[in-house]
Amino acid sequence: MNYPGLSDARKLRREGLFESLRDETAAVKIQAARGCRILRAESMMKVMKIAIISTENDNLLTAEAHAFLPKLLKGLTDNGNQVNLFTKDAPAGDALDEATAQSNPLLHRSLWQLRGAVEENLHDSARWLNEFETDIYLIWNGDAAAWAVLPLLKPATATIAVGHADSEVFYAPARHYRSFLTRVIGMTPETCVGFVINCVIDKERVEWISYGELEGSSADAPEAELQTVVETYETCFEKAIADALAAPREISANFPPLLLNRWAAPSWFDRLKAKIMN
Repeated sequence: MNYPGLSDARKLRREGLFESLRDETAAVKIQAARGCRILRAESMMKVMKIAIISTENDNLLTAEAHAFLPKLLKGLTDNGNQVNLFTKDAPAGDALDEATAQSNPLLHRSLWQLRGAVEENLHDSARWLNEFETDIYLIWNGDAAAWAVLPLLKPATATIAVGHADSEVFYAPARHYRSFLTRVIGMTPETCVGFVINCVIDKERVEWISYGELEGSSADAPEAELQTVVETYETCFEKAIADALAAPREISANFPPLLLNRWAAPSWFDRLKAKIMN
């Protein structure tokens, strides 16, 4: 399959995709965050059950991503959502360990128990995950197995992947499994455009929600500012759940898994800048 190259990237940028994503999303975020509580109260939407997957090497994540995840977990559960964090290990003393060790009946940490070759454990992993009956399956930082179960999850489960940087590290799996992703979240405008260009994902399915969108939000942001970011995530989750229920995807038992090769390829934006400079 052919994917848009640099000429397409320049064309899309000329047409204002980059700018429209930034401008439109900023306005929508402000409006959505202000109305999030009102919308939930009016609709009486049930509490969300959210599975957050963080099974890949943490070295792939930025310091901001490390700092923000415990805050996201706390914010989601403070708003009444049930969250299950899936990891491959639980090192004592890390921020996630401290967050899940606190007495919080809505926050749980589960170890990804099935190891070995992805192809051998794929169906067992999917059956195990489907037993949790989650509304949202969020890949925060997933390894090959976390991505490979997407075609086997229950059709009504809303699936979301997060791109933490403008890099093939995050684009490659999203591109391969795009048919099984309800929505994707980019942490920067460049990442959002990369999802559209590199991964051939519809613009309407791309959300810009950055842990750094507010000054200091990744470290010492005031509680009100962090709550705004958390509510933006919740709004995205609610839209994804509605999308998944309206158009359930088909289960594909024979979809070939992608064996991830986590090398740091130049991003589309870096390649574009290099070509312009030359």
